[in-house]
Amino acid sequence: MTGTPDVFAVGETMFSLVALDGSLDDATTFRATHGGAESNTCVALTRLGTSAAWVSRLGTDPPGDRITAALGAERVGLSWVKRDPNRPTGLLLRDTVGTVRYYRTGSAASALSPIDLEGVPVEDARAVFATGITPLLGPDPGRAIHELFRRARGMRVLDLNLRQGLWGSDRTVALIVPLLGSCDLVLGGIDEFRAFEDAPTVQELARAFAQRGPREIVVKRGRSGAGALDPEGRWHEVAPAPVEDVDPVGAGDAFDAGYLHARLHDADVPEALLEGARCGAAVAATIGDADGVPRA
Repeated sequence: MTGTPDVFAVGETMFSLVALDGSLDDATTFRATHGGAESNTCVALTRLGTSAAWVSRLGTDPPGDRITAALGAERVGLSWVKRDPNRPTGLLLRDTVGTVRYYRTGSAASALSPIDLEGVPVEDARAVFATGITPLLGPDPGRAIHELFRRARGMRVLDLNLRQGLWGSDRTVALIVPLLGSCDLVLGGIDEFRAFEDAPTVQELARAFAQRGPREIVVKRGRSGAGALDPEGRWHEVAPAPVEDVDPVGAGDAFDAGYLHARLHDADVPEALLEGARCGAAVAATIGDADGVPRA
């Protein structure tokens, strides 16, 4: 990649082994790949035709080598990825029926900090992308996301993407709320929004959440479709795209990429919802976190 990408994304990616012939406890056949919401979104963006770069840390180890090779093959910008000889690349084990196990404590990406953004032309990007996962990895990763949003001049995008079992998972709301006033667009599942607000309908939930600062709210509802509150305060909904759920992991990241790609190319919110739903459905129908995203 030459020049500044359209989108910078910051966060952890792990080496991933996906069980193919049963649950994680019983399977004997695994597929080696990689998993991380931010890099998944980058892969989907580049496939759709929006340039994207990933900012992170990886161990100086074979899993880190495999991740950089795979992302580089997808034309994701890697100029701002640092390799750490003292910390390993994180590991993710999962199956296609919902079991996920993380081995990321002490990983290279758990040492992310604002220092990793030095020299990154954040101000020149059209958008920056982060998730609620990164502030839960530790205090320094959280500071990195605050610095990312502070410096950004383009659209500041956050997917809530709440996770259990991380350093800050028992303080999720307290760690993420300070970011919300710096966001332009927030996406998440309905249960993730309900961790912050209590409202009887999806639309009222989005409107309550918007009082925290973001001007555009997208609520992903899986098989029930998606809804969005646009910057003018209008509510929009789309039905779910038809899909056979082969492996739904990564579908939300693909949705994010489709939605953001459309918005960066002047689509209105209803059009962006449709593009997000199309990309999410394509990933859910294939094994792998981003393999099903169609190429432009």
